[in-house]
Amino acid sequence: MQTAVTEIIKGIREISNAPDAAIPVKLRNDNFKAIFPHQLLDYLIINYLNSYQSRFAFFLRSVGIVKIQYLSPGGNRKPYMHYSLNFSDIPDIFANPKRILENTFAWGTNNFAYDEFLYQVENLLMSLDIDVFMDNVQGVVINRLEQSSGLDNSTIRKVLRGVFFERYRSGGRLAAEVRLVGLRGDASQKPGIAIMPAFNGILDVKMNLGPDIAVKIGSQLDFQGGVGLIIRPERPITILTGFNQANTATTASGRITVVVDRSNFDNQPIVIIGSSSGTRLEYRKIGGTGGVSLDNQNRVDIFAEFEAKGLKFIFKPDGDSFIRKLLPGEGFALETNLILGISYLHGFYFLGSAALEIDLPTHIQLGVIELQSLIIALRPQAQKLPVDLGVTFKGDLGPLKVVVQNIGLSANFSFPANGGNLGLIDLNLGFKPPTGAGLSIDAGVIKGGGFLAFDSNRQEYAGALELVFSEFLNLKAIGLITTRMPDGSPGFSLLIIITADFGTGIQLGFGFTLLAVGGLIGLNRTMRLEPLTEGVRTGAINSILFPRDVIANAPRIISDLRTIFPPEEGKFLIGPMAKIGWGTPTLISLSLGIIIEIPGNIAILGVLRVALPTDELALIVLQVNFIGAIEFDRKRVYFFASLFESRLLFMTLEGEMGLLVAFGDDANFVLTVGGFHPQFNPPPLPFPNPARISVNYLNEANARIRVMNYFAVTSNTAQIGAHAELFFGFDDFSVEGHIGFDALIQFSPFHFIIEVSASVSLKAFGVGVFSISLRFSLEGPTPWRARGTGSISLFFFDISADFDITWGESRNTTLPPIPVMPLLRGELEKLDNWRAVLPETSNLLVTLRKSDTAADTLVLHPVGVLKISQKAIPLDLPIDKVGNQKPSDAKRFSLNVTSGGLERKADATEQFAIAQFQNLEDASKLSRRAYEPQHSGLELSVEGQQLASSKMVKRVIRYEEIIIDNNFKRFIRLFSVFVGVLFNHFLNGASVAKSALSQSYQQKLQPFSQKIAAKSDSYVVAFQATNKVVSSEAAFVSQASANDYLQQQIARDPNLSDSLHVIPTHEVQV
Repeated sequence: MQTAVTEIIKGIREISNAPDAAIPVKLRNDNFKAIFPHQLLDYLIINYLNSYQSRFAFFLRSVGIVKIQYLSPGGNRKPYMHYSLNFSDIPDIFANPKRILENTFAWGTNNFAYDEFLYQVENLLMSLDIDVFMDNVQGVVINRLEQSSGLDNSTIRKVLRGVFFERYRSGGRLAAEVRLVGLRGDASQKPGIAIMPAFNGILDVKMNLGPDIAVKIGSQLDFQGGVGLIIRPERPITILTGFNQANTATTASGRITVVVDRSNFDNQPIVIIGSSSGTRLEYRKIGGTGGVSLDNQNRVDIFAEFEAKGLKFIFKPDGDSFIRKLLPGEGFALETNLILGISYLHGFYFLGSAALEIDLPTHIQLGVIELQSLIIALRPQAQKLPVDLGVTFKGDLGPLKVVVQNIGLSANFSFPANGGNLGLIDLNLGFKPPTGAGLSIDAGVIKGGGFLAFDSNRQEYAGALELVFSEFLNLKAIGLITTRMPDGSPGFSLLIIITADFGTGIQLGFGFTLLAVGGLIGLNRTMRLEPLTEGVRTGAINSILFPRDVIANAPRIISDLRTIFPPEEGKFLIGPMAKIGWGTPTLISLSLGIIIEIPGNIAILGVLRVALPTDELALIVLQVNFIGAIEFDRKRVYFFASLFESRLLFMTLEGEMGLLVAFGDDANFVLTVGGFHPQFNPPPLPFPNPARISVNYLNEANARIRVMNYFAVTSNTAQIGAHAELFFGFDDFSVEGHIGFDALIQFSPFHFIIEVSASVSLKAFGVGVFSISLRFSLEGPTPWRARGTGSISLFFFDISADFDITWGESRNTTLPPIPVMPLLRGELEKLDNWRAVLPETSNLLVTLRKSDTAADTLVLHPVGVLKISQKAIPLDLPIDKVGNQKPSDAKRFSLNVTSGGLERKADATEQFAIAQFQNLEDASKLSRRAYEPQHSGLELSVEGQQLASSKMVKRVIRYEEIIIDNNFKRFIRLFSVFVGVLFNHFLNGASVAKSALSQSYQQKLQPFSQKIAAKSDSYVVAFQATNKVVSSEAAFVSQASANDYLQQQIARDPNLSDSLHVIPTHEVQV
């Protein structure tokens, strides 16, 4: 069969070598011989795929590799359907998936082929056995999605709806769907699409759709009013909610996850290739996760991940006797969990790697050789797809040990127009030299070794060294040298880590011991806090703080250091480290390091370990990685910690905590232990969203009991919650249950709202037999109120009931009021709140000497401004409380000038936590910004016209020239005239050009003529019907001020209560 196909392809290609006499004249003139063979091969292959591999064919059409299009008559050729197969586009799919949309559907232009895109998506979903329907949507809904106007209910637009699963029960239809609709473009934005997921079931509950497949859907967004993902070229993805309701859609932020698992009934492996008793490739469970996520920069991303759990390659040396002697008699197995993902922002990736490169641990022992890992890397290029297969192995030769990193085979796939050595594909194989090698030796008194690596792509040298002297002193050193900067320019950067471990330690007194010391030095290296913070969760900080077994772990350590401390010109790092223990032997140890970036930020790293009663027989093990950081440029301090490999007896402990204090223009305060309330939308955090604090009492394949909890405090809210879940199952029967609550608390008057849910179910063969569920909210304590729904299900019968119960006495839990005026007067009397400053428009080119006046006297410059600002009470804003107490004297405070020769020039502003001064609804507490800019005082200056200084004063300068000749005689020539070229040459090194005020110096700091400035959030009061601003006075820097203006307008005209609302400035309809 293969020979026949090869002969057919060869025969078709021979058409191009046919004599001209064999080709009709008309076709000969159209270059028939050169074009037709390729077109015929494409037609035959595409026709075969459509007939016998329809799913694969639809996929290739969806990604633009297969194209079928109508071509008009040209030359002597009649109109026809053109079939083209473009394998050369495959590298582009991996390198930049967005290019698929650009090349196939004109994504990113005003000619986006939405109808063709919709058609291909429909075909792809149908080939995957997903039910697809074409529905209609009204124009007003499109208006809300596009945040525009112009369409009414008489305008209907087609929407594609894919139903991924649905069930019909006595309570109604249960379904998970996704709708897709096109969005119009205009002068400011290109056409795009809206993806609208919908689900009407219970979130975060595992649902068995069949005996071998289960799905779990979670969301931080409310599906009831509609959720839409707005995707437009060159713009970040935005989330809109509420567009199915009568009100205007609003922007939101949150995550949506869909987890699907598929496995055998008995969890036995499923063989993909081979036989169950011989060489084979198998997996235990295959699944996928997809949805909407938020990265560390709070950007919305759409992703899909495909996971093969328990993926194992088992090799049985059955036939060849030579191989049986070379390999272990029972063969060997490679097992891993492989996750391949794709996202809108990052393209394709392997989980755990930033690109299409993965390091799979193997640990296969072949005599004296141990295969430690297998490295697979795809490096897409223009019309080429290089694939590197490498292996890292360790050799144990008695006292000598060898490590070789990433040695193997390089395969380069290309797709030439005339075909290659594999038909349509050309394959070139080559040897892949190792990227590193290590050597260690054990010579009794002295043990040690080294590792050396060179990366030609990065022009980077890396090395590691470890020496142990008589088990007392252990010296370790790791270094990175890079001779090319990230932008490709030649340069030099260095990173060195040196540590010394003292074995049992040096006694310090009171039971404390010094276990190790070390340090980090970086030249032309910067510190990336994002991967460093992520390293707390992944354990990468252990590559910095006293790494273990540096020779064997050198590849991983060097990779972590390369990611966390990349080269950057003009940056320097210094980091002292120490490890302190308590007890003999050590029961508690703390590894601590301080990394200082010059100029830049400061990070404090640490690893805390507690093992009681002894390390060998530990009943309690607590291990915590943590990081604290001070970011001077962003004016914030934060702390993040993560439990790892911790347990209490046999119960495992997990969880994370975080603290954020931001004191700049974007002020904020967040303290969380175990995460947040599910409905809370946290601000952009510099650390990962902390995982729940959890205790696993039982964690077996057929039995699980786990308890999770969290606690969080922000400037707006106090949050607490806990959840417990259990599972017991054997064969085809299982019992599942959960109970949990999420609470929001306010302190004056003391009040809380707790959302409680509980359920228990019995299942047989994956189908529910009996279940009880309860969901209700509990408010209190004066009075108590419970309202919710309870239900009982038996086979196909459901019974549910709603309840609303109130009990207890109503009591006044409000704290006594306090006078606010003395507090405000005390703040204004503080000298620290009075400052004499220069206006931003001044350009003084002189330095003022220190004044001889008393320390408590302010000196105001003639062009200066007297700034009076306090941070206790927001001004020009109605306040309901101060902290948790109501004001007793006034509810609105203003500051004015009555005399003194100064007049008001502007309002001073500070960041205030509005929830500490106004009563907010729970929804606002969860969604509003923690801090908002608000009036805090005044900026005063002299009455009348304000003085200012110009940027430049023109002067005519004459130079005198002094010449010292070789006889050491001075000659002075007064008022000489320089040639223009010489004058410019000498000016480059003059003090004027090097001054921080010179244009030359400023251009070095800002070398780009075009700049992008990010504006602070602002709000306006607008009409609800049109989103147009009420007046020019209705623009404010804070939402609280805008709400105050809104209430003033409604007080003047109550008819405006249903006509006005507050919206962000970027939503204004111009």
